[in-house]
Amino acid sequence: MSVKLQNANVPDIREKFYELLQNYPTFPAAQNYFLVKISNIPAAVNDADILSLGYRTGSNAGIEKAKNIHNTFFDGSDYTFLVTGVDLNAEKSDVIQQNQTYPSGLLPTGPYTRSHQHPDTDLDIQFSETNISIVDGVIRPWVQLYSSYGNLRLAGDPEIRADVDVFFLSKDVVKGSKKSFKSILFGSAGSSDPVIRKIYKYKDCIPYDITSANVAEYNGDVNYGSISTKWRFSRYEVNIPFN
Repeated sequence: MSVKLQNANVPDIREKFYELLQNYPTFPAAQNYFLVKISNIPAAVNDADILSLGYRTGSNAGIEKAKNIHNTFFDGSDYTFLVTGVDLNAEKSDVIQQNQTYPSGLLPTGPYTRSHQHPDTDLDIQFSETNISIVDGVIRPWVQLYSSYGNLRLAGDPEIRADVDVFFLSKDVVKGSKKSFKSILFGSAGSSDPVIRKIYKYKDCIPYDITSANVAEYNGDVNYGSISTKWRFSRYEVNIPFN
């Protein structure tokens, strides 16, 4: 049964609803599929430098092997990871209604922004646990570098910051103009799915905390886990690659 409003110049409500569901820009986004690109993992994250800090024992920390596994998707020195989830930064503005007293009485002068909070440690990335763990192989020694050199880079200190891009991927596109996954990542035309919905670009990132790295007893089932990592950054931007 069609739902229409009588004597009103409005479209069919149900028809309009399904029309929105069939268009890519207004289709509900599935936020469960993410790609993270780390540009230029610091050169100091290597076996020799980490072992010299005294955090590890033995002669081989396996860092270079863990890095090389993930540097094949992009050209150059970028590293790409599929992650199970991200908690992005949240900004808060404290707005109050400010009044001013005049001789003629109380005159409202409107709301004012009293403060703006932009936490620089408000990024959480949950990496999938794989057989060669990127968290234990790369992120953990990176955190150890941070604990040794801090956030201020002095003369002679190694560079320990990198840029991180978080790609929100859409698994399906039903209708609408789009830039393809292939054209955005590789600079060539194509129509390969999935497509990128938006990109968060973080600058000067440093991992500072591994929230949890729990393991569970094997019970006969395949259980996929993830490890949460906390990051600090200097600034960020959001890109919507849609035309």
